[in-house]
Order: sequence, then C-alpha cells, then structure tokens
Amino acid sequence: MPQYPGDQDLRLHMINKIENANAWRLLASSQTLTWVFVTLGVVLRIRQYLFNRSLWLDESMLSLNIIRRSAAELLKPLDYAQAAPVGYLWLEKLAVQYFGTGELALRLVPLCCGIASVALFALLAQKFLPPSAAAIAVGLFSVSEPLIYYASEVKQYSSDVAFALILCLAAIPLFEDSSRIRGMLSVSLAGGIALWFSNPAVFILAGVGFSAFWISARKRDWRGVLLLSIPAVAWSCSFLIYYLFFLRDVLTAHRDLFYFWRASFAPFPPTSPSAILWYGSAFLNIVSYPVGTLFPGIAAIAAVLGVAHFRAGDRSKFLILLSPMALTLMASWARFYPLENRLILFLVPAVILFFAAGMESINAATRKTLPLLSILFVGFLLGYPFLRAIWHFAKPKGVEEIKLSLGYVEKHRSPGDILYCYYGAAPALEYYNRRGLVGPIDEVIGVDSHQQWASYEQDLNKLRGHKRVWIVFSHVWQTGRVDEELLFLSFLDRFGTRVDSIHATGSSAYLYDLSARRPVPTASGVAPADLTHSAGEPLRQ
Repeated sequence: MPQYPGDQDLRLHMINKIENANAWRLLASSQTLTWVFVTLGVVLRIRQYLFNRSLWLDESMLSLNIIRRSAAELLKPLDYAQAAPVGYLWLEKLAVQYFGTGELALRLVPLCCGIASVALFALLAQKFLPPSAAAIAVGLFSVSEPLIYYASEVKQYSSDVAFALILCLAAIPLFEDSSRIRGMLSVSLAGGIALWFSNPAVFILAGVGFSAFWISARKRDWRGVLLLSIPAVAWSCSFLIYYLFFLRDVLTAHRDLFYFWRASFAPFPPTSPSAILWYGSAFLNIVSYPVGTLFPGIAAIAAVLGVAHFRAGDRSKFLILLSPMALTLMASWARFYPLENRLILFLVPAVILFFAAGMESINAATRKTLPLLSILFVGFLLGYPFLRAIWHFAKPKGVEEIKLSLGYVEKHRSPGDILYCYYGAAPALEYYNRRGLVGPIDEVIGVDSHQQWASYEQDLNKLRGHKRVWIVFSHVWQTGRVDEELLFLSFLDRFGTRVDSIHATGSSAYLYDLSARRPVPTASGVAPADLTHSAGEPLRQ
C-alpha cells in the first residue's frame, strides 16, 4: 500500500498525541498518588492516636505540669526537669481545659500537628520536586514510623515538624523577586509566632535568613538586603522577648539537661578516631532514622545524591533545606543542642526531600541503560517502612503500658494491700491516680538510687511482714548487665513468695507475700554479681 507524505505527518501527529496523553496521565497519577499517600499518612496517625496507649515517663511528667499549673505558671521552669515551648504548653492547657485530662485530650495538639504536617509536606514536596519524586517523598513521610509515633506523643516534637514545614513554605517568597514585599511580611509574622511554639524554629529562621541575605548580597540586590531587615528585626524582637520572659529561666533551672544529653553533642573539632566514627555513625543514623530503612547505606547514597541534585539546581531550595541542618550542627558544637533522634525530628522533612531527589537523579541517569535500578532503590527504601506501617496499623506501638499493670492491680487487690511503686513509674502512677484508675491503697514510692544497692535493700526491707505487697515497675533502669527489675525480684524472692504477676509492654506488676519470717538478706551495698554491669555509667533508656 503506497504511503504519502501526509500519512507520515498524520502518523507522527498521532504518536506525539499519544505520548503527550501518557505523560499527562503519568503526571495526574503521580499527583493522585501523592494525595493517596497523604490520606494514608492521616489514617496511620489517627490509628496510633486512637490506640490510646499509656503515658510513659516523660509524657506523664509533662502532663502533670500542664494539669496542675495555670497558664501563667507555665511560664516558669517546669517540674521534673521538663522543658517545652510556652506556646505549645498553652495549646496543651487549652486542650485540657476543654476536653479533660485524659490521654486523648493531652495528645490532641500533637495529632493536629501530625495531620497538618502530612498536608504541609505534600505542598512543600510539590514545590521542590517533580511529580513522581514528590510522590515518593510523600510516601516516605506518610509511613515514617517516628513521625507517626510522635503525632500521638504529649511531647512537642510533632509541633516542631509542623512549624518547620510552615517556615520552609513561608521562606520561599524571600528568594523570589516577584513577591518580595508580601513574602517579607508573611515570613516575618510566621517566624515571630513560630519561635514561641517550637524551639528549633530558631535554627530554621537563622539559616533561611542568612541564606537570603547571602543570595541578595551576591546579586548586589541592595533593595532586597534592606527589605530582609524587616523579618530580621521581627524575629529578633520576638526571640528577645521569649528569651527574657521564659527561655532564660528554663536554661538556668535545667542545666542538668545539658549533662544528661552530653553524649549527643557533636564533638568539635573531629580530630580523634572516635570523633570521626561518631560523625559517621550520626550520619547513617540521621539518614536512616526518618524512614526506618533496613539499608542505611542505600539511604545514605540517596541522600548524598539528593544534596548534589539540589545544589546543582535551584540554590534557594538547597539553602532552605540545608542551612537549618548546618545551624543545628553548629549549635551542637557549642553544646547548646543535642543531636538526638527525637530532638532533630524537625529535620526529617529535609532529609526525606533529599532522599526523593536522589531517587530522581538515579532514575534520570539510568532510565535508558538500567531502567529497573531506580525501582529497586525505591523498593529498598520504601518496602520495609511500608511493612512496618501495616504492622503497626494492626498492632499500634506501645511504650510503657502501665495502665494495664495498674488496672490488673485494681482488679485483683484486697483490703489492706500495699502498692510499692518503682521510682521510674511514680509520675505515671500519680497521673493515673488523678484519673481514678487505682482506688485508695497504701502506696510507697521507691527510692531512686542508681548503683547504690544498699539503699534499695533498706527500702524493700521496710515491706517485710506484710501479707500482700504489689510491686509495680515501669521505665526500668537498664544498662550493660544491670536490669533493676531483675535485681528487685531476685532480692524479694529471697525472703518472700511471688503470688501473682502481669507483664505488659514496658511495665509489669508482681504480688508478693512477704509475711514469712526468713533471715534478712545482708545489705552488701552492691548489686548481686551475676546482674551487675561490666563497665561504664548507666544511661536511662
């Protein structure tokens, strides 16, 4: 059949039309997939929230401060060496006043921040990445186990992520000439407010501010440099007021927190082999922690490629993502901010964007020669986190389920019983006593005496002669070969009889009959040899 020039043109036109249709279908599917992941992320966070797990130690200590104090009293340093931004504390106080003192009320603000973060991250990913890479990024963000968990944690880490995303989105206009004035005003307001609700906001604002000044100065855009003084002054005034009326007293009252986090400060300068190893370990931990991947090496490769991708592209986006990390590292060098997992949760969005950009770079480089390579990379990164998300949807994560232990004690106790509370469980016991989980019972709060076993012996010997004594454990000190729960039980078994027990995640309770007249174990001053640690100082788990 003869072919004419017109047939060839028509054939090419139809091929181009089909290819364009496929491209638009792929684009639409990527955007659709992005919002499917957003929905998934919201569902996973609500599921963990509705599980209504027990408050663990730090949550119960912060919750007692929120419940006991007025809004004005929350401006003062908190009890139990707790610290949180005053704006966050006021939101928590508002939730308690309107919805009661239950766990769901206390976790309502973190849940709202967690849900908002998923949508905010989707918007940020779509501004920073192509549609397919944005879908990957949102998928990682949605199933990130730490982000899901902290969206139902009374502590402020979920709000840190939400405000980090708000500030990154608000900072974009600072680098765009077309909306300079509007951007200055919006980021001035957003930054000034964020400083009261999120402590790490200062790193984001400082990083973004210096970056915008630097870019404007390089362009010799002196009008831009002058306009940038608007948010700089607004942020400085807001931070100065916040520091004078709140943060200064907190830092003075809780200096021991810096000692507690001493192992999480970045060594500077990194000249010794141990310091160099610290940085290598910290890097692998940071790139793997957000998504919980089984392959931190692959995550590290993706992150490095993502950094290179942003650096070679839009310099403003590169600085918005990387400058807060640099400021946080410098603060850690100065021993002002520890690089510990939950304290750097606000950096997770940037890390995930680097991951996704790295995946996009791999896909672009291997699309023709090795088309399956990028799919394998994405599978290695997303596979395990998605499986973990499915597992925790069926079985939500618990930490210290002391409610189960206390509920068992309440159900099985008899008149005249004594409840001895291990010191790590004391704040949670006080919180649940206020909730009426345990009825009136003689309570004994145990001493806190790490490595001084004689003090524990004296404390436990006071229980001798009682027929029914409940021993409740939670947040047990464990390090090396030491497990204080095992130490207590070993000691009690010498002169008492174990009658009943319950074991839950991170908590347990035992009923002992200590009425028998047996020889009093001799106080040795140290723990039994088979349960002592070999070396090193214990660290709270």
